[in-house]
Amino acid sequence: MTTSASKSSKLRVYSLAFLLVLGLFYLHTALIFDVAGALLRAQPWFLERFEPHEAGKMIVLGCFVILFFAHILDAVAWALFLRWGGLVCSFLEGLYFVGTSISTLGYGDVVLAKPWQHIGPMVAIVGVLKFGCSTAFLFFVIQQVWHSPF
Repeated sequence: MTTSASKSSKLRVYSLAFLLVLGLFYLHTALIFDVAGALLRAQPWFLERFEPHEAGKMIVLGCFVILFFAHILDAVAWALFLRWGGLVCSFLEGLYFVGTSISTLGYGDVVLAKPWQHIGPMVAIVGVLKFGCSTAFLFFVIQQVWHSPF
């Protein structure tokens, strides 16, 4: 899309970006709650099959891997959105832009053209919130492992 985008195309892109934010937040939240519930229910299974200390490590590592891939999935979804909207030249450029934005690294060597530059801070804010939720979740899991028979 060019810089002379119409108001309707701007509204459409920003509306779809907001819907993507909501959808990805829902997916991330559902994943965290589903994993937390499954882990709490699976404690006896882990204790039957593994040494207590190793079972706790496996649970924490499993949560880390799941959250890592959830964040990768978020980045891929945003990159596809940016490429689909014609806001970046390629999927890989979009993935790089999103990666630097969601991690708040923000090199600034890939930027979105006007009038789309506001999507960058939107991606960054969503990234910070999701990383915060993931950190809180990992803290919860570590706390549960620490205080359980593991």
